[in-house]
Amino acid sequence: MSTSASPNRRILVVDDNRTIHQDFRKILCPPAANDSLDAMEATLFGHHEKQDLALSFEVESAFQGEDALHMARSARQQGRPYALAFIDIRMPPGIDGVETTSRLWQEDPDIQVVICSAYADYSWEEMMLKLGLSQRLLILRKPFDGIEVRQLAFALTEKWELLRSNRLHLEDLARAVEERTRQLTAANTRLIQSQRLEALGRLSAGLAHEINNPLSFILANLSYLRSQLEADTWRLSPHDVMELREVCAESFDGADRIRRIIQNIKLFSRLDETPRTRVDVHEVLELALGEARHLLPEGIQLARDFHNIPPVFASENGLQQVFFGLLANAAQALKEGPSSSPTLRVATCLQEDGRVAVEIQDNGKGITAEHLTRVFEPFFTTKRLGSGTGLGLSVCYGIILGLGGDITADSTPGQGATFRVLLPPAPLEATQSTPG
Repeated sequence: MSTSASPNRRILVVDDNRTIHQDFRKILCPPAANDSLDAMEATLFGHHEKQDLALSFEVESAFQGEDALHMARSARQQGRPYALAFIDIRMPPGIDGVETTSRLWQEDPDIQVVICSAYADYSWEEMMLKLGLSQRLLILRKPFDGIEVRQLAFALTEKWELLRSNRLHLEDLARAVEERTRQLTAANTRLIQSQRLEALGRLSAGLAHEINNPLSFILANLSYLRSQLEADTWRLSPHDVMELREVCAESFDGADRIRRIIQNIKLFSRLDETPRTRVDVHEVLELALGEARHLLPEGIQLARDFHNIPPVFASENGLQQVFFGLLANAAQALKEGPSSSPTLRVATCLQEDGRVAVEIQDNGKGITAEHLTRVFEPFFTTKRLGSGTGLGLSVCYGIILGLGGDITADSTPGQGATFRVLLPPAPLEATQSTPG
C-alpha cells in the first residue's frame, strides 16, 4: 500500500519509438539539483533562494504492448505496481494501444492510462465500445506539451493514490462490519441460549422440589426394608430372602440415581449456592485430574500448559465438579475417537481483559456443528439410552455462569474438541462471601 510519505510515482511508457521514451524521461525526470553550483551562485550574486524542483517520477520503458503486460504483471507481483501508463496507439507489429490498455486493466485494474496518438485511428465512441466508459482513461494528442504531460502525470498518480487508499479503507470497513456482525450474531446466540437455559432452570427448580419429597419417602422405606432383610428376621426361605435383597438393592440404586439427578438439577438451577473463597485454579485442576485419571484411556498423552494466573473467587467444590465433568467428557470422546494416540491438553492463561482462562482440549471424535449449539442444554445427550442423563455439561454451564464466568465449546468432527472456561480473578480483599 502506498502512503502519503512514500507516494507511488511509477510510470510505464509504452511506445515503439525510442525517441519518445527519451522525451518522456526529459519531461518527467528532471536532472538533480547541483548544490555546488547553487553555492557558487549565492557567493557571486548574493543570497539566492533555491526553488523546489517539480516532482520527479520513476519512468520505465516497454517497446511493445506484450512487454508492457509482462512488466505490469511482474510489478504487481512484487508489490510495486505502476500508477500510470502512457501508451502509444500504434506499435507495429504488436498489439495496438487500445488492445494493450484492455489487457493491461485485466492485469492491474487500478492503473491509470493515457493513450497517445498523432492520428485519428479511433474515434472516442469506438474506444468506448472497446474499453467501456472509464474514468481511468485519457487521450493525449501528439505532439504533446511537456507541461501538459507533467500535469497529467502528477494529477493521475495522485488520483491513483486516492483511489487505492479509498479502496483499502473500504476493505477495512467491510472487514470491520463482517467482524462486528459475527460478534453480534454470536452474542445473540449466547443471549438466546441463556434465556432458554434460564427458563429451563426455573422449570428444573420446580421439578426438583416436586420429586424430592416423594423420593425421600421411597428412599426411607427402602432403607428400612434393607435393614430388616439384613437382620434376617423374615420367616422366608433363603431363596426368597436373597431375591428380595436383590430387588431391594436394585430399587435402592435406582432411587439413589434419581437423587443424584435431582442434585444436578439443583446445581443447574443454582438453588444451592455455596460460599466463595479465593481459589487456586491449578490446585483444583490437579485434584480433578487425579479424580478423572481412571476414566482416561491407556497410553494417553497428557499435556499441562500452565501459566502464571491469579486466584479466582469461586467455590472450590463447584470448580472441581466443572473440571471433572469436562475431563470426563473428554475421556469419553477420546475412547470413541479415531486417533491411535489419544492426547489431552489442559492449559491456563490470563486474558487481556484480566479473566482467567482454562482450556481442556482433546483429539477425540469431536462434536458436529448441529450438536455443538446444544451441548450445554439440560437433558441433551448423544450417549446411548441409560448411559447418561444429559445434565453433566449443563451443570458445568450453570456453575460457571453462577460464578460470573463463561464457558464455550469449539470442535471439528474427527479432530477433537476444546472447552474453554473464563473466570474473573478474585479481588485482593476477597476472602469469603455468603450467598445473596
